[in-house]
This record gives sequence, structure tokens and C-alpha cells, in this order.
Amino acid sequence: MAIERYDLSICIGCANCVNTCPCDVFRMSDDGKKSIIAYPYDCQVCNMCGAFCPTGSIMVTRDKGLKIPTNYR
Repeated sequence: MAIERYDLSICIGCANCVNTCPCDVFRMSDDGKKSIIAYPYDCQVCNMCGAFCPTGSIMVTRDKGLKIPTNYR
């Protein structure tokens, strides 16, 4: 997966990741106090969530977790 959490306990529930993600990856928890990664496989590695997270609790990597098969000879 391209998106993970460093530490959910430092999430302050500001909803910046929810509001800035163009792929709608995040949702607020049922109690509205934390954002959760609801659709991690929809992440397109734009890093908008990480750029706007004031606590740095989100980690975005370039690895999408899927290997593209190639046929080189």
C-alpha cells in the first residue's frame, strides 16, 4: 500500500487529510475524533494528505504494492 500511519495516537482530528485528498481515501472515525484510512488502495501517491497533516502522522510511499509484470528478453 502507498499510504500508512506513523502513529494514529498523534492524529488530532483536524480533517485536513479528509478535505485535501483528491481520491477520497480518508474518512473520519465514528466518534469524529480521528481520521482513518478507509480506502488505502485508492491512494494515487499525490502526498496532499502528508503535506497538510500538522502532526505528521501520515506516511506516503511510492510503493503501490503491486508489481507490474514486464517481459524483457
